[in-house]
Amino acid sequence: MPPKSFNTLTDSADYRLMGHATLAVDFISTIDNRFEKEKKILGRTVKTLLMETGTISNKAIIISLVKQLELSHDIDKSLLLRSALEIIVGITPDDIF
Repeated sequence: MPPKSFNTLTDSADYRLMGHATLAVDFISTIDNRFEKEKKILGRTVKTLLMETGTISNKAIIISLVKQLELSHDIDKSLLLRSALEIIVGITPDDIF
């Protein structure tokens, strides 16, 4: 099963209309229902980070998802983690230097 294209992940009207920096935690509930499994992964990731550190940021979510992806040996889980990572990276503004 090939990974979903990045364009598919950004089909949601909520996503397209965002013109400002968004904290991933605020965005998760607006993710299109086609990505329920990714929403669950993101929710668990946020919950784990809050329990471990007491704070949350897009960067922390991204780092956690990358770590989970590196440790995953399950292809289906890896695809879902990658998809969730693409969603968060897509809403996180690039650093401007």
